[in-house]
Amino acid sequence: MEDMMEILEQELEEAVEVKNKKSLHRYIVLLTENIIRKDSYEKEQLELRSDIKTLAEIVKQGFEYMEKRFEVVDKRFEDMNKRFTMMFAFMNIGFTIIVLLTILFKFIA
Repeated sequence: MEDMMEILEQELEEAVEVKNKKSLHRYIVLLTENIIRKDSYEKEQLELRSDIKTLAEIVKQGFEYMEKRFEVVDKRFEDMNKRFTMMFAFMNIGFTIIVLLTILFKFIA
């Protein structure tokens, strides 16, 4: 960076009439510091974008995992619902048979 500062200072000194060399040097220092800040800012922005993309991918994977888990849970609830439906159907049939047998015994006796 020092080389760039010296080159800029020499080129500007040759291009224009310099009244104050210290002022020219301060100008070059300010200019190059601004270039450094812009460069580091761009690097930070790229890193931040990369981090955001990584986080977005992690969140996406999390949602995909949860969707799979919900599918498994939904299937389990469907299976349990079928079991309870069958259980209630057999209970109704059993109570119907008990009521019919009770009526038959009442008429026979």
